[in-house]
Amino acid sequence: MLRGTVGRQRQTTSQLCHLLVFSVGGRRLAVKTEEIGGISVWVGSIPIPSRTPFISSVIRRDQAVFPVYDLAGMLKVRVKGEQRLCLMAKQADGTMAICIDEEMPVLHSLDSAKIQAYRDDDIDTVGCFTDEFEDVPIIAAARLGLPKADVYEQR
Repeated sequence: MLRGTVGRQRQTTSQLCHLLVFSVGGRRLAVKTEEIGGISVWVGSIPIPSRTPFISSVIRRDQAVFPVYDLAGMLKVRVKGEQRLCLMAKQADGTMAICIDEEMPVLHSLDSAKIQAYRDDDIDTVGCFTDEFEDVPIIAAARLGLPKADVYEQR
């Protein structure tokens, strides 16, 4: 004989989202951990001519060369600290470096249902979450440096 579910509550499974919370110019941001290629000490960059907005330098890591996305310039802030860090963001066609504040990034997990729409359009995001009474935008690292037309095609 089969029993009904009367008196039992259905269990709902939540989907965890793993984020790295960091800061640029004192502004807190987050990125999904699957879009991160690593974090290291910032060793400086080499200026290059470029027509791509916010990409005007590269960094060297061993034999590899990576473009640098100027997230601080895009946000109109200055990176803080003497011992700045380098966040490596995964892109569809390679990896891109981003200079971030010296404040150590923190891993953060939250239920995907708590991700809300981000109300500002100053940066391309996948949403935001509220942490300590502050909205923290979750940047779309894979879309950084793409022309707006390409960004909308990827969505």
